[in-house]
Amino acid sequence: MGKESIIVALDIGTSKITTLIGDIDDSGELHIVGFGEVPSAGIEKGVIVQPNAVTSAIRKSVDAAENVAGSKIGGVIANISGAHLECRNDAEKVEFNTNQKQITSADLNQLMEKISEKLQPHKDNLEVIHILPQKYILDDEDEVIDPIGLFASKIEGRFHIVLDRLNAYTNLRKVIENTGLRVLDFVANPIASATSVLYPEEKEMGIVVLDIGAGTTDMAVYKDGSIEYIRSFPVGGNQVTMDIAHRFKVSREEAENLKLEYGAAVVEVATGDVIEVYPRGGEEPVQIDHYELVDTIEARLSEIFEIAKSELDALGYTSAVNGGIVLTGGVANTPYIKELAENIFQTDVRIGKPKNYTGFSDKVAFPQYATSIGMLLFAKNKIALPPATAVHNSSNFDIFKIGKSLIEKIKSIF
Repeated sequence: MGKESIIVALDIGTSKITTLIGDIDDSGELHIVGFGEVPSAGIEKGVIVQPNAVTSAIRKSVDAAENVAGSKIGGVIANISGAHLECRNDAEKVEFNTNQKQITSADLNQLMEKISEKLQPHKDNLEVIHILPQKYILDDEDEVIDPIGLFASKIEGRFHIVLDRLNAYTNLRKVIENTGLRVLDFVANPIASATSVLYPEEKEMGIVVLDIGAGTTDMAVYKDGSIEYIRSFPVGGNQVTMDIAHRFKVSREEAENLKLEYGAAVVEVATGDVIEVYPRGGEEPVQIDHYELVDTIEARLSEIFEIAKSELDALGYTSAVNGGIVLTGGVANTPYIKELAENIFQTDVRIGKPKNYTGFSDKVAFPQYATSIGMLLFAKNKIALPPATAVHNSSNFDIFKIGKSLIEKIKSIF
């Protein structure tokens, strides 16, 4: 395990904080060599509500990963999520003074710079998280993914831009830095999750990823091979738990156990069984009907799917996603959730699990680790790209902007 090949992902969620240490071998393959996870604290729906609790939980997660890897971590790539995320699509052109200009990385950098200059995010109290190239158009006709080496008289670049509310961004960075770690960069949750669960052909067909976590549901829409739209909704698995707690007057812990042990997403599979539980503050057990439990879960999950569907319908994406829906995140483990989603979206649905890595598969080969693995894969992919196609980020330490120079920058992680 060489220092120059290490990337560390810090996944800060509402229910858990996960630290993954990834090692990239000489052939470019990702191997997980360190794993640490602790219950989250101080985060609600992607918003920091108790900064000291978040900092403490991060430190415990990182310590656990360090113990497994046998080395100290100095810097991390962190995820960023919540309803405060925004996105937009934009384009810029560069015209040359010749009819046959061979496109170089400098030309693509010029497009990126023009986009960056136009944004001026701080005027709107925003921070740029990503500027992701979607496609390039040569001479107003030819659409290409990688134009370097091709000839044109002008080039247009189309980009997907992800922004975060400035204070939310600053607060997240601060709680991480309070642990003594350096924040090397951020990856938006929807982008990370999609990176780990999607196949290239799905992106070409048009597809939606729904990552349903404990506090938020993150949505990413891909069309014609590139990211088109992201959104984060402040509803997730914790709302299911609280619905159960409220309906049956049980503690939150008891409700979570009921959800995990007896839960399902469609009432058609409910049994006639009764489940014995202890109500809040009660010494005598009470019985609840399994049908009522599943009915409670189905109602909230249906609401989440209807929110996402309404968003897709309003934006006109419904007819453009021929690849269907991919469900990931911890809530995707709910039995029969695929069937519920297919009924609501009226399209094909599959459960997305992280791929393209080795190591710790007994722990992380599940939907709830799509974001964690995705951050490592996102970083790995950008290392392999030429500088001009790497992803721009306006944070102070941009590990994705300069391609191979990342190798030198992350030597100090351990």
